[in-house]
Parts: sequence; structure tokens; C-alpha cells
Amino acid sequence: MYEIAITHDVNDAEIKIIQQGLIESSKKILGSTDFMEKSFSVLLKNENNNISGGLLARFDLESIYIDMLWVNESARNQGYGTQLLTMAEKEACKLRCRYSTLDTYDFEAEEFYLKNGYERFGEIKNYWLNHSRIFLRKKLNSD
Repeated sequence: MYEIAITHDVNDAEIKIIQQGLIESSKKILGSTDFMEKSFSVLLKNENNNISGGLLARFDLESIYIDMLWVNESARNQGYGTQLLTMAEKEACKLRCRYSTLDTYDFEAEEFYLKNGYERFGEIKNYWLNHSRIFLRKKLNSD
């Protein structure tokens, strides 16, 4: 007999158990799942070595998934967002990834990603407070 419980204080050990369970299940289909545990960041630092922006991404077999991209307001509109994105894409190409995938909200950065070669492939309308969640993808040149 099992019991189902809800917790709002998930700890690292619980997260690790769930991740490992999913990874082990996926091995039956995908074979090696080493890629599932790899992530990286690209950081923008100011003259005092403080983080003024950054990008967090993880590898998903043939793709990177960009979880977050942020640039401090004082550093915006100076090309840093594009540089962070480009560096992440180059890192993905080194590992033979074919795609970069991400999501954003309709009030965030869709136009920025479109200008950087991403194409919209999905949308969930009214996802959050009447705003849409938008999914984008870019084919990388990983020659």
C-alpha cells in the first residue's frame, strides 16, 4: 500500500530520488542517459566581478534547453543577451547538439529570440495570469 503526500518543502534528497528514478526509466529506451544530468551556465560579470546577467541551460540529448536568460536592466540593450545566447549555442555545438529550445512568456522576450533565429513552435494560452507561454526552437549549425 502506498500513501500520496503533498509537500511544499521539497529537499535536495527528494529531488535527487525523483530525478534518478526518471533517469533509470529512460535508460530502457534511450540507452545512455549521461546527458540528462549535464547543465551549464554563461555568466555576464561587471567590473567588480558581480553577476549582471546570465543564462542557465541543460542538455537534452540532441538539444540544449535554455531554462533562464536574464540581463540586469543597467546592462540591457547593449548586445549582452545576444552574446550570452550565442555562447550557449556554441557550447551546445561543441557537444554535437542540433537544437536550442526554450520557452518565454508573451510579456517577456519572444521578439528577442525571433531576432536571434528562433522559431515559435507552440503556445499555451492563458498559462499564467492570462499570459501565454511561448515555446521556441532554433536549429544549430553544429558542423
